[in-house]
Amino acid sequence: MKTADLKRAAPWTKPAALAVATLVLALTTTGCNPECVDAYDCRSDNGQPPEGEQWVCRDEQCDTVPLEGTPPPVDAGTDAGTDAGTDAGTDAGTDAGNPCDPVPHDAKLGTLMLQTGFTSAESVALPDDVVTVASTPGPTYSLYALRGGGKEAALSSLGTWPDLQTANPKLYDVVTAADRAGTPMVFANGYLAYDGKRLAAGYTTSSTGFAGNLAVYDVATPAASTYVTAASNFTADAFNRDGTTAFLVNGAALGDTASGLGIYALLTSREPFVTSKLANFPDGTTGSGVTHVAENDIAVLGYFASAGNKAHAVPPTVVADALTSGTPFTLADQPEIDVGSNANASSTFGEGVVFNRGAYDASFNFVSTDVSRFALTFGIGGPQTVTIGERVPVLTYDTTQCTAVELMAPLGSDLLVGLRDKNGRRLVRIQQAP
Repeated sequence: MKTADLKRAAPWTKPAALAVATLVLALTTTGCNPECVDAYDCRSDNGQPPEGEQWVCRDEQCDTVPLEGTPPPVDAGTDAGTDAGTDAGTDAGTDAGNPCDPVPHDAKLGTLMLQTGFTSAESVALPDDVVTVASTPGPTYSLYALRGGGKEAALSSLGTWPDLQTANPKLYDVVTAADRAGTPMVFANGYLAYDGKRLAAGYTTSSTGFAGNLAVYDVATPAASTYVTAASNFTADAFNRDGTTAFLVNGAALGDTASGLGIYALLTSREPFVTSKLANFPDGTTGSGVTHVAENDIAVLGYFASAGNKAHAVPPTVVADALTSGTPFTLADQPEIDVGSNANASSTFGEGVVFNRGAYDASFNFVSTDVSRFALTFGIGGPQTVTIGERVPVLTYDTTQCTAVELMAPLGSDLLVGLRDKNGRRLVRIQQAP
């Protein structure tokens, strides 16, 4: 997620245009409230600029300036999750005289290189306002989208993969009517989760404590949709195992449960919904991080501390026990994933997790190196333990950086990557080779 209520400190994520998206943008509970850190933040919150102009971030405020040749690099290291960014080569994809124009581009992957052990399948055009997506279980995948930013963020249906229907009307506003009307600064957080019955997306505001809400949309019974207060919510995903469903929310409070930064749970398999603290972050934590649940129900949960971004793999039994007992576990006690570099987006990929890895340059633009996967399996102790596999590259970037990954999201056992370059924006399905 991006937000101007966040202070960057070597961030990992943004599940995407990301919010993904996401890995971690440090979510601090103190400090100033800039409107933006870079031009990407402005585009994420305000949408596309007027024709012939581009967003810039000046003195932490958004503004537009006329396009002149190739726009400057744009950093997308903001939301989570599932979300990597746009750079100079991609934003300028169709501008005259762009250095990316003569560079050979594959029809699906652009200038990215697919690595051994993986294959690319369908490729589908994607509108600019789609921030991230979530799908139902297969074999027929219904796809839902978070579209737009700021007060205009909304949930919509995209039909079934790969025959997307992008003109569908919105299903539900992510932001409450009160905050759309009366709150000056609203930041949609760029994630979208599906628990088998409901969709969840969140936002924060610039008000004291970074108040916000989790929008919970009931797909089958829209009238049952609701909002749950969620201060400083950053990322979220759904846990669904043995009849127990819950949204896991990385933030500072959820509903009437508030005890500082950590992982919170909204138990949706009970009505009315029940909130609880699921996991405590260690002392010294200054920001939130990733929240994912893999296909085998292993959770990947993270935070930011002085030592950098951290992500831990948590067995489903540990999550289920905390949901049942209402007693949070200590996240630092769970095995840590050594990503090996910084990262600015992440997603689950089958029984594993992927990170868009790289580093921030002196201008705080994220320079990507690869999308890599870590397999997550159960150890000798069964579902009580987790074994983290070695890093395996899925996609690698060339030196041109002419194709950017703008979002990543699971599709069953596969991975959807949202790409942008001179050939436009598209979703590409990546699969593990047989």
